[in-house]
Amino acid sequence: MMTTKFYTLENNSNWTRGFPWVSRIINGLKDVMYCDLCKVTIDCPVGTVQVTLQSDKGIRWPDILGCGGGWPLTIVSQRVLSQWREDGIGEFPVDKLEILNPVPKKLPRDQMPEYFWLDGEQMLGAKVDFDASGYVDVRFCPKCGRRTHDISATYDRQHSGVWPIAFVPESWNGANVFTTDLSPAAFFCTEKVVECARKHRHTNFKFVPAERAGSSLQGIDYLKR
Repeated sequence: MMTTKFYTLENNSNWTRGFPWVSRIINGLKDVMYCDLCKVTIDCPVGTVQVTLQSDKGIRWPDILGCGGGWPLTIVSQRVLSQWREDGIGEFPVDKLEILNPVPKKLPRDQMPEYFWLDGEQMLGAKVDFDASGYVDVRFCPKCGRRTHDISATYDRQHSGVWPIAFVPESWNGANVFTTDLSPAAFFCTEKVVECARKHRHTNFKFVPAERAGSSLQGIDYLKR
């Protein structure tokens, strides 16, 4: 019986030269609620998001765009969405991303693709087995659902050996691109997405096999011929 192989799905901007980086979200982050138990304001992206780029980074446009600026959006090009649909990977909830001027001088504005951000809040597709994934003292707020864990103890545990990001058995809903209760900003995918990226030469993706993703940041060389 074949088992499905999972990967984290991220951008590779921190490890690759030449691609731009979203440094600031100008419009699109909304305060959703204030949790008086956690004492924090919960915000999330809603609708069209407007951003600016780091001024000195980037000479060519990628298929997945790295993002800081207060919320780690997962931003992909229209080409990726179209080829995911054509290759049977699926269609997913997205909203438009607008890149405001100025853009880096070496980055050709007239070649910029249409970009969209994936709405991870609507893409919950599995639950993480936190203990099997090396997390320590995981708790969820009963009011807002915010997850916390012992950061220091988790770091030590996950760096004591090779740890996976493991899913609760039977919790995966079959989606090829999905989030979990780890975070709506942390995306996972199946081998089909990696094969699609290899076939169409999608740029700047980073895929880390889930069986070592708890303790490793190193992606596979998916574009190797």
